[in-house]
Amino acid sequence: MYRMIIVDDLPIIVQGLMDLFSSQEDLTLYPAYSGYEALEVLKREKIDIVLSDIKMPGMEGIELLHEVRKYWPACKVIFLTSYDDFHYVKSAISGGGSDYLLKTETSDAIQAAVHKAITELESEYEAKKRLHQAQMAKKQAIPLLQQQYLHGLMHRESRPSPEKLSEQLRHMDIPLSSDRPVLLLVGRIDSWGDKADAVDRKLMLYAVQNIAEEYLSSSTRLVSSVYEELNLFWLLQPQGEQPATGDVIAEEAVWSHTFTFCFAMLESIQRACRDILKLPVSFVMSETPLPWNQLADKFETMQTIFLTEPGAGTELRLTDVTAGKTEGTSDSDKSRLLSSKTKKIDLLRHYLENGAEGEFNQLYNEIMDTGGETYSGFMRLEMYHSLASVFLSYLNLHPTASAVFAQIDASRLTHVERSVTWEEMQQYFARLAALIFAYRAEKPMQNEHDVVSWMNDYIRKHLADDLSLTHLAEQAHLHPAYLSRLYKQITGISLTDMINHCRLEKAKELLKASHYKIYEIAGLVGYDSRLSFIRFFKTQMSMTPQDYRDL
Repeated sequence: MYRMIIVDDLPIIVQGLMDLFSSQEDLTLYPAYSGYEALEVLKREKIDIVLSDIKMPGMEGIELLHEVRKYWPACKVIFLTSYDDFHYVKSAISGGGSDYLLKTETSDAIQAAVHKAITELESEYEAKKRLHQAQMAKKQAIPLLQQQYLHGLMHRESRPSPEKLSEQLRHMDIPLSSDRPVLLLVGRIDSWGDKADAVDRKLMLYAVQNIAEEYLSSSTRLVSSVYEELNLFWLLQPQGEQPATGDVIAEEAVWSHTFTFCFAMLESIQRACRDILKLPVSFVMSETPLPWNQLADKFETMQTIFLTEPGAGTELRLTDVTAGKTEGTSDSDKSRLLSSKTKKIDLLRHYLENGAEGEFNQLYNEIMDTGGETYSGFMRLEMYHSLASVFLSYLNLHPTASAVFAQIDASRLTHVERSVTWEEMQQYFARLAALIFAYRAEKPMQNEHDVVSWMNDYIRKHLADDLSLTHLAEQAHLHPAYLSRLYKQITGISLTDMINHCRLEKAKELLKASHYKIYEIAGLVGYDSRLSFIRFFKTQMSMTPQDYRDL
């Protein structure tokens, strides 16, 4: 619905135009008999179209046009004029009028002019709507764009010049200045607890970002991002204007205050994350501001600090200077202790393979029971991967046990979070071992017999084909070593003996009941060479194939 004022000092013209447009449902009409009356309407109503005489007593059309532009800049103004008012028309169009008509024009022409104005209003509305949608889409995409951009900076994928950096920060709505260095703050979730769902974790990371911003934004400008989907970092600059160029003392004081404030606030952020989100979070922060082109190197160093420091889950607050100065058992002593533990893992592999659950649990508890949380992240990862290899080896040898992994997050065997705690590791592998032992105890033997029956049938039907252990295992979708061991366990004979037996029986059948030549029979039972077949047959029967046929 659009609103239109009809303005003329002659009532008969106003009434005639009101009658002309009265049937147009998309127009609300307002009569005005002077520019002043029109102005009163403009003050209280949003007007979309003004259809006005250009020359009127008191306030003329050009003056009215200026008032219209003050109140409703997008309003379309159509002037009615006579032949001798051309100079007025010129002023009207240059002043922002939309169109003009001669008073002698037909009703159709006047309606067409108003319809044109409505069409222009519709087009402008659609253009604004598209612009608004584009702005909304950009606003929604900005967090993702920021994260991708910051990720590129931190991983040396992007190395913009200072001029380009300034442009990119502005384009990404990142509230930092390219002319100033930044403080780098890196955060790590020490333990996710029971928050295993990926969506829950993303929400928790978003909440940590919000908590940090709430505590830090009063004195800093900052931007944050997630990396490796599980950890975070922030770039920070002081609030307010940069001190005058050359005022080194003032600049150092500003940065010193900013670091002191932010580092002190980390304790409050940790407490809020612990109480509200039930998450322990650790931080490491650069003590001095960093030039933009040094961020990637420092970021890499600060990530490593988390792995070299013991005490995951203890809500660390470190700086890039103080890291590594924690007291306690020396790293060399811890390394020797860990080495003694990892050497026992091969014995765990043996117990798992042979179903010795009691022995496995006793040794596993011995390996995992002491000192776990005093190890650095690198040491914990070494132990994690050593244990994971035990279970991956078991799965490779026993593919039918893959059903076990439907009950547990099997992806953790090949992908481990850097922040994994000793307790999480201990619980995960203990649970996995328990599932495997339960599977071994409960798996139906009928399934294994089915495999053997299928294998015997396959061998008999494919005597002329490749019957190597590797090929047979591929057909059965089993590991070769597992297939060989399973077959011998169920039948009491090896696969090789079974294949030789089937080839001999088929050869004897063909020698007695067919007219195939010896070399043809050799090919039918899987021998490329006639002589190889004769040697095999003579070894098995103590006579040649021809002697057997002649009996």
